[in-house]
Amino acid sequence: MKYCTLLSLLAFLSVGHAQTAQDILWDAVAVWNMDTLNSTNGQGPLKAVGNVSVGNALRGAEREASLELGGRGAVAIFSGGYLNAGEGSRGQFQVKGDKLTLLLRFKMGEKGLSGAELFSKHGGHEACSFNLYANGGEVGFEIGTVNSERLAGSIRIPADMLSADHWQTVVARYDGDRISLFLNGLPVAITKASGDLRVNDEPLILGRALNGEVDIAAIWSRALSDDEIEKFGGDPEQIASKKRALREEIEKVTGKDGLTTVDKMRAALELREEIASDPHRPRYHIMPPEGYWNDVNGTFYWNGRYHVMFLGRTAPDAQTVMAGIDTSRARETWMHTSSADLVHWVQHPPAMKPVFDGSMPRGLYSGDAIDGAPVPTLIYHVPSQGTCISTAADLSDPELIEWTPSPHNPVIPEDGEPEEVKVFDPTVWREDDGTYYALIGNKSYAPGYEEGDSTSLYRSTDLINWEYRGPFYKSDRKWTHELEDAACPDFFPIGNGKHMLLMHGHRPLLNTHYYIGVWDRDNERFIPEQHGRMSWAGGEVCAPETLADDQGRRIYWGAARDAIRTSPGWKTVSTLPRVLSLDEDDTLLIEPVPELEALRYNGRSFQDMVVSGELHLDDRGGDLLEIRAEIEPGDAREFGVIVRQSPQGEEQLPVMISLDDNIVYTDISQATLNPKVKYRRLTYKESFEALPEDQRYVTRQEAPFTLKPGETVDLHIFIDKSIVEIFVNGRQCVTQRIYPTREDALGISLVSKDAPMTVRDLRIWDMHPTH
Repeated sequence: MKYCTLLSLLAFLSVGHAQTAQDILWDAVAVWNMDTLNSTNGQGPLKAVGNVSVGNALRGAEREASLELGGRGAVAIFSGGYLNAGEGSRGQFQVKGDKLTLLLRFKMGEKGLSGAELFSKHGGHEACSFNLYANGGEVGFEIGTVNSERLAGSIRIPADMLSADHWQTVVARYDGDRISLFLNGLPVAITKASGDLRVNDEPLILGRALNGEVDIAAIWSRALSDDEIEKFGGDPEQIASKKRALREEIEKVTGKDGLTTVDKMRAALELREEIASDPHRPRYHIMPPEGYWNDVNGTFYWNGRYHVMFLGRTAPDAQTVMAGIDTSRARETWMHTSSADLVHWVQHPPAMKPVFDGSMPRGLYSGDAIDGAPVPTLIYHVPSQGTCISTAADLSDPELIEWTPSPHNPVIPEDGEPEEVKVFDPTVWREDDGTYYALIGNKSYAPGYEEGDSTSLYRSTDLINWEYRGPFYKSDRKWTHELEDAACPDFFPIGNGKHMLLMHGHRPLLNTHYYIGVWDRDNERFIPEQHGRMSWAGGEVCAPETLADDQGRRIYWGAARDAIRTSPGWKTVSTLPRVLSLDEDDTLLIEPVPELEALRYNGRSFQDMVVSGELHLDDRGGDLLEIRAEIEPGDAREFGVIVRQSPQGEEQLPVMISLDDNIVYTDISQATLNPKVKYRRLTYKESFEALPEDQRYVTRQEAPFTLKPGETVDLHIFIDKSIVEIFVNGRQCVTQRIYPTREDALGISLVSKDAPMTVRDLRIWDMHPTH
């Protein structure tokens, strides 16, 4: 009889019958139409727990919609209760294999969703088979598989995407390669997952999170197609309209697919013109031709070229998103530039891009180039996967365009490592005996290391098999805040038998900080002896990176973030390359690379000027400059150079030395007339918002600087539109972002506030742009 029914159905479909929702329900494992507690194919019955009533008849349009979408025009009303398969049938609805689809058509009441199961065989992350749930203002879907210790995949959407008092159909699908969520026929979330579903003895639960009504619930042991899922979404014309609207929203992030060459050329020309017209865009610093970027990554020197990687952004094409293969999120991508002279930079194609198949929903995070590796090798973090490596594919290519990911990735997976380890930003160096050491993560949660910055040390002989060796160092509250971390670490010898650990701090202030100390190789621990910073409140130099070149120099770059976005076409700039070294007394020396002198032209110089008060240098200024002043303070205690000054001082940036306070500072209180430009005291949101309103912003960036007895001040300033870098006696460097509004804010003045000073030598050069 069943055989005849199947033949009849196949014959019916073969003569052109349009597939309906009811047709698709035919091969479900179970379907509950809520007119009774029994499923349509005889499995069940479900058991009502608490306040649930079934068989409540719908009327009018609601009934017609129910019948159209496979229901029977009757609903279950949930008022604090739920349905389950009963104690005696826990395994009855177990789906085996690597395919699953869940469907739930429901309407929320005014109370919305509580934190609990909607359609689940759960039992916790270690036991979960599948779980469609609501929690914390989100609706999510997760599965467990036999090859995963906990969850194999998890996706979530904001619960406010579901409207109260409106019918909606949520479909959760697992196809053996990824899990997806659909809302009213359209994909809304996706991620990679694999393996056969875990079998458990948990009861199937329906509606525990719901205060409202359920029309139909169904479960299949196969993955419905997108077209089949659309059949449960309602009116086809409405779905088509929603698709068009969805694509428009997606294209706001991804851009439009299928542009002609003419369209691309026009867009490229218009973008170049827009970016070039921005008066704040630097002209001789490293930056990509367009787009937002942040962390500097993967710097190294190879066969005569300096290579710098940095995190840009790439989004999938709109059709990939519409097909439910991946999300529209623009995600981190390793951009790549190189130079033979540290001055003129060639932009290359991205060295590494995320795969747009749902496996890299947040892209490729920060990392490093491996110091001392026999061939150029990059190490980086892939969220939800772990630490990965890639090597240069063609060593005969001087530009190293192509990179090959290791087939062993992730070499340090996120799952399975000790609980005290946070698998995150990595760096690696190679010792002379061939041993590799890696610093993994920005925190250590080992007992006694939980507060403050630290990181975890790993060891390997082949870059593939890694052994955890423990926390790398112990931080001290005399130096760093308990909230600080050690992100984007870079560890290297700096001279005098010392090593330097350079780090990015996320909170409470986004900044660069460092330790100088001793690398105890025998005990595999770093012993910090001094701590310092490279940015302070009012400046945001972060995400540092260094390389060693063929001259033995340790060359540094950092990302100098913008206080505001001045153009939608670009954001963020790198610092100039700086040489880091140690003085005889282990003081850190920071100096600009001498290669920058190649950009100088139109030099002018002044000698032996005695300055009391303010001395304006007529027609000597500009916004692409290098300035070097040797100042003999005499009795002066507070003095310096004012740059980017308008004729009447409405806008200006004083760069000052205070000998009494032992600081160098930039006075940013008049750097711009734009009221939107504010410099936050603390950049991390929670820390910032905890401050009283009148303490949230600063008007000066202050860095420690002490003048030695008998020493003159060597003030070395680079101005490149919106970025000013100030080197002082080779021992300190302050980076300041500014945004003057006046075209005439180009002037230079010398200033001594309290007593005469002597400017022994002042030299000013205009600087050639490099892009």
